[in-house]
Amino acid sequence: MKWGEKITFGMLIVSMFFSTAVLGRNLWMQEKEQIKFEILRNSISAERERSSAAAEVKRTGDKMMKSLNGEERAVLPEYQELAEKTPDFVGWIFIDGTNIDYPVMQTLWEPEYYLHRNFTGEYSYAGVPFVGSGDIEAENEDIFIYGHNMRNGTMLADLLKYQSIEFWKMHPIIRLDTLWARYQYEIFTVLYADENDWENETDALFSLTDGTDLTEQRAYFQKLKQREIYETGIIPDDNTSLLYLVTCCYQKSGERFVVIGRLKRE
Repeated sequence: MKWGEKITFGMLIVSMFFSTAVLGRNLWMQEKEQIKFEILRNSISAERERSSAAAEVKRTGDKMMKSLNGEERAVLPEYQELAEKTPDFVGWIFIDGTNIDYPVMQTLWEPEYYLHRNFTGEYSYAGVPFVGSGDIEAENEDIFIYGHNMRNGTMLADLLKYQSIEFWKMHPIIRLDTLWARYQYEIFTVLYADENDWENETDALFSLTDGTDLTEQRAYFQKLKQREIYETGIIPDDNTSLLYLVTCCYQKSGERFVVIGRLKRE
């Protein structure tokens, strides 16, 4: 083997070892972070069970926090400690039949702050589900929540299960807690999207209306329905708030998978 070939071969070996080491480190970090999430989930679930019997009764000693509009509200018991420690924590999202059971973060000043940070703000490739647009604290506002599709099945990877109409039929509800209230969203459409669906100024799919023009709003709902990958038979009512869950789907570069739910009224 010539010297040039030996050097090239040696560089390939070093590169392979380096890539393997980086991959191993990332997998180890992801596993470590999932253990932290599991501990957090267990703590939240235990507190939720303790307080469920008195969920509609105001308790003395409830922690009060101000929303962004300055209104003071009682924080749900299971989130009081986490909200006090982590100011960017704004809610919890969970879907039955999936691994989606995570805190939700929101930083209006830098929406993608938690794209590669964990819920304590440290670097994390997997990140945490976060509000990318909309305001989870606002009344009657559409919300976009983004999260990675991790190959180990964590974060929002299980959204891809909704490519199956049978899975949707079995699990049609998204549950989203804010710090102050519990909400349920009924999934009415799922679709594929790409960057142009957000960025195309003339024909963006997600050019949301303000809800004041019902004709425009209904046309927008129909526009979403035309893109769905299967028919659900559900169209949102007028002035219904929507929840968009967005993740990568790896079918082609830049493509996203979007699951959209309508707020269920009491």
